[in-house]
Amino acid sequence: MLNKLLALFTLGLWFSPMVSQGAEPEFHYQAPLSEATSEYRRAELPWEVLAHLLQAEQADLQVVNAAGQAVPARVSPISDLELNPEERSLSFFRGDDPTQVGLLLTLGASPSAPKLEQLALADRHYLIVQNAVFDGKLFTLQSLNLAWDNQHLAQWLPKSLILETSDDLQTWQRVTTQSLPYILKEKEVLVENHRIEFAQPVQAKFLRLSGQADFSPILTSLQGVTGIAPQQTAQRIAWQTIPLLTTDQPQQFHYLMPASVPVKQWRMHLAQSGDLYVGELVTRPLDERYGKQRNQESRVSFVDYRLNSDLGELRAPAQSLPNIYSWDANQVMDWHWTFTQPQPLTADKAVVEFGWQPLELHFIAQGQGPFRLVYGSRDPISHLDLPFPDETMAGRWLATTVQVGAEQVLKPLDHPAAYKQWLPYLLGGVLLVAVLLLLGMARHLWRDLDKTGS
Repeated sequence: MLNKLLALFTLGLWFSPMVSQGAEPEFHYQAPLSEATSEYRRAELPWEVLAHLLQAEQADLQVVNAAGQAVPARVSPISDLELNPEERSLSFFRGDDPTQVGLLLTLGASPSAPKLEQLALADRHYLIVQNAVFDGKLFTLQSLNLAWDNQHLAQWLPKSLILETSDDLQTWQRVTTQSLPYILKEKEVLVENHRIEFAQPVQAKFLRLSGQADFSPILTSLQGVTGIAPQQTAQRIAWQTIPLLTTDQPQQFHYLMPASVPVKQWRMHLAQSGDLYVGELVTRPLDERYGKQRNQESRVSFVDYRLNSDLGELRAPAQSLPNIYSWDANQVMDWHWTFTQPQPLTADKAVVEFGWQPLELHFIAQGQGPFRLVYGSRDPISHLDLPFPDETMAGRWLATTVQVGAEQVLKPLDHPAAYKQWLPYLLGGVLLVAVLLLLGMARHLWRDLDKTGS
């Protein structure tokens, strides 16, 4: 009898994984794809699909035909990744300092070079920036970034700032700007912008920043000037508005970022002018078995605002991703916001916008339609890759675009952490059964020894 129990117990341990390995993957969602006549097709993946994927790199996404058979498919970015723009540190010369301007004149000496007194501007303070030369050519500039000492520049709003360019320090041409630098206090919070954005790229030997009395504070506080080139490739960024979830703390909110959403930036949803948000963002990977890993997290303070000023409406730039994403991009991330302003923060105001890189799906329509997406699975998925690369522009033109329809729930999704909780319970049950069997064996052996002793 005991041998039979042991045999059944061993068979049960082997049978369970064999059943799970042979089972078809379980998907929680599906979405129909519109029909087309060509065999090679593409579809842009909406946020709703990506947000419901449960594995990194879109591993749990399949295209199936009417018979439920998977067809060759591949997911790729719609455009190339954005390249970091080139930057150059530039020399600058304060117009209020004759020594610096005199040095500038010697650097660009020529028979027709102006004299020191010819550079002076009546009733205007000025600063001249010398452009850099790269590979024998002048550096192309899209913006200037000014670094200053905050201790000596507590409030600065250069309403009269004028930007001009020149190649000979004599003839100057006005440059249209899209944004100007500033530093000011709003509700006891310091907000600042260090960049001057040009409406069009410029390529000149010299740039002159000038202004009236409101410009002069920068002359003593300026520590450095950096020239920034135009963006090398324009990456398409889509923005998705997401309401945050409340926590047990009144000023804390959070969002679980799926591993398959290629998020690049984030910002608060600023519905009206005058909105100001200050706080700390903590991001950490979510371990699905044991909850949150406290030893791997990133903390960053943020200030986001939309304010009215004499320069017009000021909007803070979008926030970059936390540093943790450089080495943990393939995990579900728990984003935690703790707001210090405004206080109190109501749930209807706790809304953020995520900037993400759109993805497209290419597939070959094998078999009978209609075709549909199935996705949202924790099981291993076997994929049929496309037989040729689809990342080229030619491939995009050849593919017929189809649309992703409304999402349908195939099976309600459990919490990620709850899904894998069955494993500890199963192991505990196996151990309990093993202990009971050992006790039974010990009991039988004790009885046999009693009989033998008798």
